[in-house]
Amino acid sequence: MIQRAAIALTLAWCAVASAELPPPPAVQAVRVEERIGAQVPLDLLFSDATGKRTQLGEMFDGRRPVLLVMAYVRCEMLCSLVLHGTMDAVKALPLELGRDYRLVTVSIDHHEETASAAAKQRELLHRIGREDADGWTYLVGAERPIHLLADSIGFHFAWDGRTEQYAHPAVIFVLTPDGRVARYFHGVEYPPVELAAALRGAASGQLGGSSVAESVLSCFRFDPALRAHRERIESILQVGAAVVMVILASSVLLLFLWERRRRRFA
Repeated sequence: MIQRAAIALTLAWCAVASAELPPPPAVQAVRVEERIGAQVPLDLLFSDATGKRTQLGEMFDGRRPVLLVMAYVRCEMLCSLVLHGTMDAVKALPLELGRDYRLVTVSIDHHEETASAAAKQRELLHRIGREDADGWTYLVGAERPIHLLADSIGFHFAWDGRTEQYAHPAVIFVLTPDGRVARYFHGVEYPPVELAAALRGAASGQLGGSSVAESVLSCFRFDPALRAHRERIESILQVGAAVVMVILASSVLLLFLWERRRRRFA
């Protein structure tokens, strides 16, 4: 009970501190606009991790659904969580990558090179204990096709010139075998059972499913400028930790005095 009260107090202080820091324009632009049934533009040109030029339409064979992730290598914060969450889900899925569905990662950074994409892909494959990338394509491309794809699925991100990073939402997409949006999974953890059900449904053309309220989505918006306030955040956390320690110490002291008094009058 005491710990909960201390944690609640600390969170309240964090909330007050956050309220004093209005989000920058780049972060305000970040949102997900769900467009169930929307068709992705299949004629967009990208390059895969080997440098081969390919159309987006080649990712859709009319038989297997596609799990789409939009991220970028240089992002060590939210993108890493999204990619790691995706790979953890892939590892736990009762479906086989390549046979039952395809995985497509598209970089939102038009400066990203194929060598960087290939290195990230190898790292993530190692995470799930695989050596081959069968069924998984990592695409990089120019600014225009990236934004056309993002706009078609309602993935709104923005460049933050102050920190030279992208502000973006945390979400992955399930697409039908012909390239229509079937389901959105928000956050950084994706329940394998739900994800498998969405992929199976998308394979047969089923669209839609439960979603998450916009108020919850805001919890997963990443402000690259947050690092500029690291000292302030650390101070808040230190104060919170100090509060917890004081409350716990006071509780121990009170218990000691109570026990001593009880023994005296026993």
